[in-house]
Amino acid sequence: MIKKLKKPDIALIIGFSAMLLLNMIARLSHSFSDFYVQKIFPVISLPLMRLSDLFPFALGEWLIAIGVAIVLLGIPSLITFFIVKRNNKPLRRRIGAFALRFVLWVALYIFITETLNCFIMYQCSTFSSRYFKETEHTEELLLDTLEAVALQVADLHDNFTRDEDGYIALNKDYRPECISAMKNTASLYSQLSGYYPTPKPIYNSFFMSQEGVIGLYMPFTMEATFNQDTQDIAKPATICHELAHLKGIIQEDEANFVSMVVCFLAEDEAVKYSGYLDALYYLYADAKNLVGTEYEDEYYRIISIVPAVVWSNDIASFKADYWQKNEDKEIIPTETVEAVSEALTDATLQLNGVKDGILSYYRVVELLMDYYASGGTI
Repeated sequence: MIKKLKKPDIALIIGFSAMLLLNMIARLSHSFSDFYVQKIFPVISLPLMRLSDLFPFALGEWLIAIGVAIVLLGIPSLITFFIVKRNNKPLRRRIGAFALRFVLWVALYIFITETLNCFIMYQCSTFSSRYFKETEHTEELLLDTLEAVALQVADLHDNFTRDEDGYIALNKDYRPECISAMKNTASLYSQLSGYYPTPKPIYNSFFMSQEGVIGLYMPFTMEATFNQDTQDIAKPATICHELAHLKGIIQEDEANFVSMVVCFLAEDEAVKYSGYLDALYYLYADAKNLVGTEYEDEYYRIISIVPAVVWSNDIASFKADYWQKNEDKEIIPTETVEAVSEALTDATLQLNGVKDGILSYYRVVELLMDYYASGGTI
């Protein structure tokens, strides 16, 4: 049987076996994963980042579209071929073998890029543990952190041009500003240093919106992409989040945290404000649990610092009329798409060792508290 295997088949077996072995080693050794993220990943990811950056569009989106088209057209075509050529067994065998090898090579490419550019990073030491100590997460510290962010939001909210509906309208492309902010923050956090490709908008953003996704890291093309339908002020924080993934910061709570800190320290006011809005959203979601406790009055005092227009217009990722304007694009009900997306995201995170799954996004509050307690700038 071994003698019958062709070189491409042997290469497939070696490829899958090597990736399985790497995943096993990463699961068993944090030291290996840390070394990989710090020394190997920046080197091997660079060529793919530069290659993808040559395309003005999101290459990953096109590859996904091509893959879907192949599945939708290829399977019926293959079945039809087998029916029409049912008496030509040699030809059916050759075509069947070619189709199987094609699928396996695509699967191997995805497995390699997911392993090298994603899975191993889930097993390394956390970004936060390398730069500051965890502190006691008290109600007082939560409220202090929330107040620091609320004050910044109140100070900045009126510095932008707004449209007739009161939404902030940014008058330039903020992707270069985000890349500059990431590079500047590398002086504090060295993992953020190095080359950054241009973040790209997703052309078919409505489907992302249905999934509740505002940004997407594509490991198989090393691209940072974002939902172009979100309102302008939400984009800088999203872009910085996805750029953080390109530096091996794969945990969602940590990418959220890095994005916020990068925005806090940015020179551009719009980038700053985008980060403060993101932080306000998560801190507020956590702090509202203090209603009904001895901290309720202090909570309401801090919330009152934030102007009404922030709550009504700025804090949401989408404008209020977005779903009505795009209702005709809905092929599958949004509730169904979002539920399936959340289930798949939760399952993927848990498969990679993130025990609390999609709820891990909200651990960013603890990281912000650690950062603020350690003297970090808000």
